[in-house]
Amino acid sequence: MPNTTLVWMDDTTEDGDRNNRAVLRQVDGMIDAGEREELLQSLSGWSATETMSCLLSLRTHRAQKMFRWLPDQLSLKVLVELDDDLHAVLFSDASVEKFRKLVAQMSADEAVDTLLELPEDLVEQVIGPREDAGVIRAVLNAREDSVATVMRLGALSVPRDWTIAQLTDDLRARTNEIEKIDMMFVVDAQNHPVGYLRFREVLLARPETSITSLVHEDVVVVSADTDREEVLQMAEARSLHAIGVVDAQGRLVGGVAPTELGEIRRDEAEEDLLKLGGVSPESTQFDGPLEILKRRLPWLIVGLCGASAAAVVVVAYEEALAQAAILASFIPVVMAMAGNAGIQASTVSVQTITSGVNWRGDFGARILRELMGATLNGLFIGSAAAALVMFASLFVAIADPGWLALTSVMALTLVTMLAGTVGAVIPFALKALKLDPAVATGIFITTTNDVFGVLIFFMVASGLYL
Repeated sequence: MPNTTLVWMDDTTEDGDRNNRAVLRQVDGMIDAGEREELLQSLSGWSATETMSCLLSLRTHRAQKMFRWLPDQLSLKVLVELDDDLHAVLFSDASVEKFRKLVAQMSADEAVDTLLELPEDLVEQVIGPREDAGVIRAVLNAREDSVATVMRLGALSVPRDWTIAQLTDDLRARTNEIEKIDMMFVVDAQNHPVGYLRFREVLLARPETSITSLVHEDVVVVSADTDREEVLQMAEARSLHAIGVVDAQGRLVGGVAPTELGEIRRDEAEEDLLKLGGVSPESTQFDGPLEILKRRLPWLIVGLCGASAAAVVVVAYEEALAQAAILASFIPVVMAMAGNAGIQASTVSVQTITSGVNWRGDFGARILRELMGATLNGLFIGSAAAALVMFASLFVAIADPGWLALTSVMALTLVTMLAGTVGAVIPFALKALKLDPAVATGIFITTTNDVFGVLIFFMVASGLYL
């Protein structure tokens, strides 16, 4: 068979699907004939994604054989991009042995990222005899929201009895292992962090200078099970650029630098955004129908309960609606104002808590500001609604338009005041109860304020208009 490079195309098009079926027939033939070199030559230039797609399209025994043939570098890239559909390839002793070999070549951080993608029952087989296997296992078993899941295992540590010359020689010898130097911790003989080094001082120091003379002892460390959000708040509140992570015995196991802090910030923002929309934080764009049902239905049920409670309030004032049907037109306005005012206030509170800049002494003043702001907003919105009522009365027969306008001002002002205050307070209350403040937003605030908003509106209307 001629050594021609095969091309894998996007199979969502008719031409691409036809091309890929032809490629698979050629790959099948070379695998069955044992033509390893010819196959690798034909696949030269393929990306890990294209190789993955081809493997997924092959029968299991051929996929296993092709994977074993791949050069280590390409196998490593394919392994990092591993997805659930490729797990069948793993159920081969030869494949597991190759995975073990590849993982042994990875840095600790790369190994963790890769092992997280493997089935749990195969992780132990793949870790192998790595010296840092214990640390890797601890990270893999850590709580999903702990700093251990994002810390850099390859944090640079320097024995305090070294000199600058020894440090320089060590860095040169490990050039291929060290990707980026943005934190440098000093440790004792038991690997307990005792301080950190500043790069400028290290660069300017003479070779014979001892590390002890340059160490800064005000190092900040956290335990590996510390919540990631707490670490982010600590870093932002104290303007920290590097935080050490220690195990239960106080030994340095990793670090958190600006790169990891940025990752935590993105993850927390995405999680809060999902909660704002009443969606489980575990939701992804790849969720199937059953996953969508499981992760979104509970929130929709909460919304249904709130809407049902609001409907009960409306039914309770059925006689009021019978006397003045025009009141029904105000119900969606009141519910929308209550929900929007509550969401705005709660979002600001959640942002304040997340940033770590909230101050207990400012709580009363903060709530007072929200109350006054909500009052002003309510007065403006209520006045606008009143103006619309008076304008409409020029063209449509409305009974007692002046009283209806006054009702709209009073009701919308009170509803907005309540919604803004409740929205501002609840996130802090949940924080005090050690619950995630983000759950205060979305459906919870909206449905709660809908019920009380409608209730306030009918109480005001009954007292002023009817």
